[in-house]
Amino acid sequence: MNAYTRNARAAYVKNELENLSREEIVVRLYDALRIRLQMAAEDITEGRLAAKAEHLSRAIAIVLELQSSLDMEQGGEIAVNLNDLYGYLVSDLVMANLKNDTAKIADALRVVEPLLEAWTEISRGKKQEARPAAEGVEYRASAPAAEGAASNY
Repeated sequence: MNAYTRNARAAYVKNELENLSREEIVVRLYDALRIRLQMAAEDITEGRLAAKAEHLSRAIAIVLELQSSLDMEQGGEIAVNLNDLYGYLVSDLVMANLKNDTAKIADALRVVEPLLEAWTEISRGKKQEARPAAEGVEYRASAPAAEGAASNY
């Protein structure tokens, strides 16, 4: 990929992320985490250890990003529980990387997938709330304007 393509892609991704809600960003992070975990397990099975290390390194970075975004003051018990869960995931992923352990990756996936589903539903619910009240109202064209009268388009 040349420099122009990289810069264009980076600008596109930055613009896209700036237009997402917090919930949609969390969904994207969980989805990327799921994909990285699946790829790492496949890499171990296929003997691609350098690729496995890269995927697990990125997965750990995603978990750490999710962990650092927790609001421990306002999040209460949920934030505390997620913080502990993220710590557990990081520990397991480090061990999976060191020992090429697909079982630990499978365990992590069993934790991540329900979280991804839950955040996807939360995100959908927020989108439903944000829709204007008039949505779904049938559009009816007004009678033709008199000659010289202003039209509303």
